Amino acid sequence: MTRAQRTGLAAVLALSACLSRGGAARAAEPSASALPITVIALRTDDAYDQADALTRALRSAIKDTPGWSVGEGDFSLEVLTLSLQCSDVPDAACQTRIADQIKSDRYLWGVIRKEGTSVVGELHLFRRGQPAANVPVKHSANLTEGNDETLRKIAADAVAALTGGPPKGSLRVRTGAAQATVLIDGKAAGAVQNGEATFTVTTGPHRVIVKSPGFLDAEASVTVQPVATTDVALSQVPVESSQPGWKRVGGFVGLGAGAVFGTVAVISSIQVATVPSDPRFKAYRALFDRKVEDVCAREQRQAIRADVRAETRTVEAGISLCERADTHTALQLVLYPLAAISAGVGAYLLVTSGEGRSTVRPGLTVQPNVSLDTGGLDVTYRW
Repeated sequence: MTRAQRTGLAAVLALSACLSRGGAARAAEPSASALPITVIALRTDDAYDQADALTRALRSAIKDTPGWSVGEGDFSLEVLTLSLQCSDVPDAACQTRIADQIKSDRYLWGVIRKEGTSVVGELHLFRRGQPAANVPVKHSANLTEGNDETLRKIAADAVAALTGGPPKGSLRVRTGAAQATVLIDGKAAGAVQNGEATFTVTTGPHRVIVKSPGFLDAEASVTVQPVATTDVALSQVPVESSQPGWKRVGGFVGLGAGAVFGTVAVISSIQVATVPSDPRFKAYRALFDRKVEDVCAREQRQAIRADVRAETRTVEAGISLCERADTHTALQLVLYPLAAISAGVGAYLLVTSGEGRSTVRPGLTVQPNVSLDTGGLDVTYRW
């Protein structure tokens, strides 16, 4: 039996097996996370081990690429071209018939041959309704294992070149603001006009942030599906709406601090007022001539301490009361102004917090007024 006869017999047997499987040869249906690419076994006349190894490496590369998956089915380019009566290298029309035969909108195929100590050829990616992609391939003929790292790198580069990387999807961003800036994964993606914008991004998870003057930033996490439009709605809150709450809290804090400062100041005033009526102070006052008005003055304290006729115990008790009065007098000088300032700031914040203020915006309002008997329009302009 000649080589051509053996090849033909193998092709017929493979075709029979392929046809007998029927539905098992179909490509995987598109999923929410990945799109299938069917890998057809590469055709060759003299590099069978190398073709088998590269075919397996290509399948692994597609499986490892985010957004892509390996379509179901075990097909051979040689068998398909024979069954469909195509040339060894199928033209565009035959490639479409192959897609119909294997029920796949995307498939990878190629032809390789030996050239000295190397294997050369070309890989192709068929995409229904889109231009086909192709990339040349060349590597050492010694690469005959599909899991060889060098061969896996060659396959990964070829898949990246053919597919252009992970599949993309559309992300439609809707906002409450007429104009806004959209950041996707921390990078500026574009602007929103009239509250909506659509961006083309890679499939998978993304973080979306919307920025707009006069509004707080809004953000969300979203997973974009391949070859589909994913919607995300972000409600932006006006900056002004958050101010009354903070002002209201600050107002109550200011009033509370003013009350505390005022209370301590009043206590200090009472402490100063009770000193003259203290018996110990009266005894201390009796040590001085009635012409002395301020017995707590520094020079009076020094003089009474130097007077050997004065009882030491009475002198020290009186001076201690004078020092207490000095301390509380100093506290009054500080606390009364602080109480007034704190209470004033707190009152101002509460007044300007907008609590109870009308939220109606200025402008012209036209309101239909319809009843069973009459009809009309109420026109109002607010300043």
